[in-house]
Amino acid sequence: MQGRGRGRGKTIWHQTTNFSTGVNPTPGLSLGDAYKLWNYRGDARSVAYMTGTGASFALSQIWQTRMALDGIKTHTIDCAIRFNTYAISDECLRLQVPPETIAGSITVTRAFTPYQILDAVQELKKNEVVFVLAPAKQFFDGDVAFDEGLFLLQKLVRFFADAHERGVALFVVERPSYAAPAFSTFLSDIKPLTDRSRWELYRLPGDDAYKLKHLTHGRLAREITSLPAPKPVEATRRTRMHRSQTQTSQMEFAFT
Repeated sequence: MQGRGRGRGKTIWHQTTNFSTGVNPTPGLSLGDAYKLWNYRGDARSVAYMTGTGASFALSQIWQTRMALDGIKTHTIDCAIRFNTYAISDECLRLQVPPETIAGSITVTRAFTPYQILDAVQELKKNEVVFVLAPAKQFFDGDVAFDEGLFLLQKLVRFFADAHERGVALFVVERPSYAAPAFSTFLSDIKPLTDRSRWELYRLPGDDAYKLKHLTHGRLAREITSLPAPKPVEATRRTRMHRSQTQTSQMEFAFT
């Protein structure tokens, strides 16, 4: 994976998430392939918006991996350290593909202030396919006054609309809520822009069980439930014994 400007090399701890395609009650489409429901090309393309469980961020990177393997280059604007290279490399290895084969297909910009985020969105070019991770968070930083943060957040939505108009394919991934009152304004402002392609990811009881809802104009268009394949009893016992040792991964990601 390659970096674009702004960020510096860091060592980051991430929670690992496994999206299994083992037992999937939804025929014809798995959680890992659900990005194919997103219309991101042509005049009918839509700005997409996904929220729900924190695993939404990991799922978006599974999609970027699958898209890269299909020859689709994507770019990420990471606004809150949500981009996880391990999610991508693990998915490649699970699919028995060397991760380095897609290294040039996924690029990343880290933007950690409102002005860096606005600049990063303005710099996007026609036909780019872009995932924007947790963009609202930095506008609620304690160093940003409420009025300024609200003004800049509304400006961000306008910049998203401008990028869409000039041919950028945008997929925004965000938390379902923040304590900041301005977040409700952000949700109201961005809803008309994303109304044709909204996604909600829910965790179901049990390990690695999820339900993804795809909504269009407020109506449920598709629902995908993904359940892991049953594990042998002995494998389940070993997993429980070692779970505390395998929950996190360390990664180092350098940016130019």
